[in-house]
Amino acid sequence: MTFNLENEHESKRVSSLIFGKCAECGEERISVGWCKDCEINSFKVHFIYWTSGNLNIDNYIKRTQLNACGSVDYLEYIKFDQLVLIKYMNKGGAFSTIYSAIWIEGPRWIWDEAADEWTRNGPIKVALKRINNSQNMSEEYINQLCRYHHCLQNGNVADCFGITKDPTSNYMFVMRYYENGDLHTYLDEVKGMLCWRDIVEILWSISGGIECIHKNELIHGNLHGGNLLVESEQDSIDVRVADVGLHGPADKKNSNEINGVLPYTDPEILKGNPPTKSSDIYSFGIIMWTLSAGIRPWCNRPHDIQLATEICFGLRPEIIDGTPEVYIQIMTQCWNSDPSKRPVASQLYELIGSWISAICDDPQQTELSEQFDLAEEKKFSDLEKNKYRQEIHSQAFYTSRPLYFPELIHNINTTNRKF
Repeated sequence: MTFNLENEHESKRVSSLIFGKCAECGEERISVGWCKDCEINSFKVHFIYWTSGNLNIDNYIKRTQLNACGSVDYLEYIKFDQLVLIKYMNKGGAFSTIYSAIWIEGPRWIWDEAADEWTRNGPIKVALKRINNSQNMSEEYINQLCRYHHCLQNGNVADCFGITKDPTSNYMFVMRYYENGDLHTYLDEVKGMLCWRDIVEILWSISGGIECIHKNELIHGNLHGGNLLVESEQDSIDVRVADVGLHGPADKKNSNEINGVLPYTDPEILKGNPPTKSSDIYSFGIIMWTLSAGIRPWCNRPHDIQLATEICFGLRPEIIDGTPEVYIQIMTQCWNSDPSKRPVASQLYELIGSWISAICDDPQQTELSEQFDLAEEKKFSDLEKNKYRQEIHSQAFYTSRPLYFPELIHNINTTNRKF
C-alpha cells in the first residue's frame, strides 16, 4: 500500500511541476489548464441548464464530462439554434445524412492566459452527421456510443464536439469539418496522384486509429474510403478515422443486419459472420490498394451479388504495376481469405512507422527506401500514359448500405468453387 501511495504522491508532484496548480482550489492540474475537480464541479452546476430530451443521451454526455481529462476530452449538448448556415452535403449512407454548418460559440478549447481559463473559439465551421430515425434512439445504440467514446480523442480519430437535436427531433453529431472531405473525394481532387511518401503517411494515420480502437477491445466494423476524413496541409496530409461506434440503425434493437460498402467488406461478413478485428484489417488492405491505384475499388462494375460472390471466393483488386514489393506483401496479407493470417493493427502501425523512418527520416539509402524511390520514379514517368480514369458504374455504391445476400450464403455452403 505504501508503494502505491508513494507513486500517487510522486505522480501529483510531477503533475504540479508540468501543469502547475489550479488558481481556484490550489490542487495540481492533470493536464494543460485542467483542474479535474473544478471542471467537474462546473459541469455539474450546468447540468440543469440543458437536456437533449433523451435521458440516456443526457447520461452519456454527462459521463464524458465527469471523466474528462482535458479541454477536448468530452462531449457537450449543443443547442440547435447555435448552428447556422446549415447546408446539405450528401447522403452519408443508409442511416445518416451529412451537413455543414457554422457553430456560433465554437468549442471551448482556447486557453486564456490572462484569465487562466478555457474559453470558446467563436464561430467555426463544423460537419453535422444527422442520424436518421433517431427520435427513439435505442439504449443499445447509446451503449455502443459509450463504449467507443474513449477512442474519440485519439489523434487519428475524427474530432467530435457534441450532440444536437434538429427540428424533426433527430439527433446530430457535431464534428470537426475536414476541408478536403473523405478519402474518395480527396483522390478525385488530386486526380488519383499521390506520392508514395504521402500514401505511407496516410496509412500510418489510419493504422494508428485502428490500433486505438482494437487496443480498447473494440472494432470499427465498417471501415472504407468514405469515413476516412482528410485535411491536406502544405507539408503533410492529416487523415482521421470517422464513424467510430456509429453502426447500423439508431432505432433498432439488437440489429444483426449487415451494412457496409461492398468492396471494403470482409468476405467473412458477407458469409454471414459478425465483424471482427480482422475484418478491419481486411478493409485496411483494400484501402492500401485504393491509395496505390488512386481510384475506388471495382468502380467499373455493379456492386451486386455477383461481385460479392467473387470476393468470397477470392477475387481481389488487380495489383498496380510498380507497387513496391514490401507494400504488396503487407496489402495481400491484410486481405488474405484466412482471417488468422492477417496482421494485427499494432503490427501494421509499427511496421508502417518504420517505413516512414526509412523514407522520410533516414538519409542513408536502404533496400526499403530504394523500393519506394523506384516506385515513385515509375509512377511519375508513367503519368502521361496512365491518365486518371475513373468512370463509376451506376450500380457501384460507396456509401454504407444493407448488404444481405441470402443466396450467396446458401451457395457458399453448397459449393467449393474457387477463382
